[in-house]
Amino acid sequence: MSWTALICLGASDGPRAENLLEASAQLLAEPEVALAAVSGLYGDRHYLHTGEATLNVVLALEWRNAPPPEALERRFKRIEAGFGRQRDPRRRMPVPLDIDLLGALDAAGPRWQARYDPGRGYLFHGLSQLPLPPLQAALDALQRQRGFRGEDNAHGFYAYAGAAFVRRYLLERAAQLGDAGQRETG
Repeated sequence: MSWTALICLGASDGPRAENLLEASAQLLAEPEVALAAVSGLYGDRHYLHTGEATLNVVLALEWRNAPPPEALERRFKRIEAGFGRQRDPRRRMPVPLDIDLLGALDAAGPRWQARYDPGRGYLFHGLSQLPLPPLQAALDALQRQRGFRGEDNAHGFYAYAGAAFVRRYLLERAAQLGDAGQRETG
């Protein structure tokens, strides 16, 4: 069974951009994974840790013969650990890498994990950059339902690297990591 995973990566400590790009490339280099869409790298001034501002990137990765979400989340934890992530039960420490499976996307639209609200500023900002019609329809409906405008949500975020650069980098790096060639959908 194939599905598209909506994934948010964040980093607030260490070489933030490098960690996000390398971890994203590692995910893309896995067998039977293709890049459906990616946001640019963006910074979030809303929630500052004792480290630097958080950088984020949102990926839509299409998995053919997808593992169950629990298996993906275990894989994410192993990748995080490889970047030196230590779990803080209070969630106050800056982290070199955080990877979250936000939900799954198909033609009917997204199915969000219960613990992630796509209306949260940093998630909405990244998700709205993904040119995937079922996702954009769901985000438009969310804006109408909650009475906010996406462009108003953009305050407090800053562009760090554009989506075209991130896409190009990920495809090249994933090919190096997985010797998989240019695996891209759409």
